[in-house]
Amino acid sequence: MSITEQRRIVVIGSANIDLVMRVPRCPKPGESLMGHSFMTVTGGKGANQALAAARLGAQVHFCGCVGDDDFGQQQRASLEADGVDVTRLKIHSTEATGTAMIMVADSGQNSIVVTPGANAALLPEDIAPMQSLIAGADVLLLQLEIPMETTIAALKMAREVGTLSIVDAGPAQQVPDELLKLCDVISPNETEAQTLCHGAVTVNDLETAGQAAALLMNRGATKAVMKLGSLGSLYVGKEQCFAPAYTVDAVDTTAAGDAFTAALAVYWNPDDIKSTLSMANATGALACTVAGAQPSLPTREAVEQLSQS
Repeated sequence: MSITEQRRIVVIGSANIDLVMRVPRCPKPGESLMGHSFMTVTGGKGANQALAAARLGAQVHFCGCVGDDDFGQQQRASLEADGVDVTRLKIHSTEATGTAMIMVADSGQNSIVVTPGANAALLPEDIAPMQSLIAGADVLLLQLEIPMETTIAALKMAREVGTLSIVDAGPAQQVPDELLKLCDVISPNETEAQTLCHGAVTVNDLETAGQAAALLMNRGATKAVMKLGSLGSLYVGKEQCFAPAYTVDAVDTTAAGDAFTAALAVYWNPDDIKSTLSMANATGALACTVAGAQPSLPTREAVEQLSQS
C-alpha cells in the first residue's frame, strides 16, 4: 500500500446529528445544571472518520444509513461539502437519523449518549454489494455504532479481498472474539480497552495499556493501537512502539478519537509505525482545539504543520 499516492478509504459506520450543550461540568445522577450554550452539529463516529480522512487528503467513500428527515439531509450535505462520496449512504423511510446528546464540560471533557435510529438499519445484506468497493480500497474503517453482525460481515469481506481493516473500538462495549480475529488493527481508548478486557485491567498508563493489548492478543487480535489521550498512543504487534501526545489547549475532546483513527488509515505505514502514531496523535490533538465533532476535524496542512513543530 503506497503512502505517497492518495489513499482510498471506505468507511462503514454511523451518521448522527450531535445536540451539544456546553456545561460547567458533567452533572451527577439526579443533578440539574445550567448550561452555557447549545448547538446542533453533524457527527457520528463513522461520518466523523470519513470526513476526517477526506480533510487529510484521502479519497473517501462513506457507507451508512440516515433517516428521510432534515437531520439526514444535513449529514449528507456536510459530507459532500468535503468531497466524501455518499453514493452508498442509505436513506431509511421510517427510522429517524441517529442522534447524540453531548455535554461538554469547561475542562474540555465530554459525556455522550447516542440513540442509533437509522444506524441500526445498516444490515449485513447491505455489505454484499460493496465487494468491489472494498476490494479497491487501501483501508476499510469500522466502528461499533452499527449492528455488530454488519461490522462482522464487512470485516469478513475485507479479509476475503485483502483490504486492511481498522476497527475503532468505540463506543465501549463487549465484542466477540471473531471481530478481534478478523480485524487487522483494533484501536481502543482507555475506557474501551478496559471494557474489551472485561475489567481485568484498568488502563491509565503505558504499562497497563500494554497489559490490555496483551489480553486482546490472547483473544485473537494481531495488532492494537491504544489511544491514551494526553499520554499519546501505543502500538502493540510483534513489537511495541510508543509516540507521545502533542500539547494543545483543549476546548472539546469530542471526535478527537475519530480524528486519530482516520489519521491511522491515511498515514498507515507498517514500515514506520512511529511516524504513523505521531501523525495520528497530531490529528487527534488538533481536533481538541475546536468545539464540535465535524467542525473540529483538521486539514492535512494543519496536521503536518503541528507534526513538524
